[in-house]
Amino acid sequence: MITTPFLAAAEGGFNPLHMDPTAAILTLVTFSGLFLILWKFAWGPILSAIEAREERIDSAIRDAETDRVQAKAMLDDYTQRVANVESEIAALREKGRTDAETMAKDIRAKADESAKQIAEKATRDIELARSQALEDIRREAVVLGLAVASKVVERSVDDEDQRRLAEQVVAEMATVGPVGRNGA
Repeated sequence: MITTPFLAAAEGGFNPLHMDPTAAILTLVTFSGLFLILWKFAWGPILSAIEAREERIDSAIRDAETDRVQAKAMLDDYTQRVANVESEIAALREKGRTDAETMAKDIRAKADESAKQIAEKATRDIELARSQALEDIRREAVVLGLAVASKVVERSVDDEDQRRLAEQVVAEMATVGPVGRNGA
């Protein structure tokens, strides 16, 4: 027959409430020895590992805080630089606009001056051509007068003859061309 602890207790064998002092001392010694072994070989390294981990975490937090402060300083610096660059760009844009306006004014002034010089040259050329034309007319008048005089000297003429002679001289001059220009 198989006996179980409950059956043995019922028959007077095993009693859980019954205390065996030898077993209690042996349990206490075993527990204390195991506690000392664990204290020396397990809890010490575990505690030192936990303390090292806490120190690494604290160091990482301090480093992160330092990095955050540095990043904020860099962000502020870059923000300031961007603002400076934007103001420099605005200044350069304004300078370019004023330079363009100055160049446009210079170009207009040069164009006006050039137009004035061209107009003055054209006026001088027209005046020169007018003077030359008057000179040519005078020469032709002299030649015409000499031609008329030479015809008059050849014979004495009345009004009808003078008109006919003048028309004849003008007709001859028209076929010959202006005197003094074409080498005549």
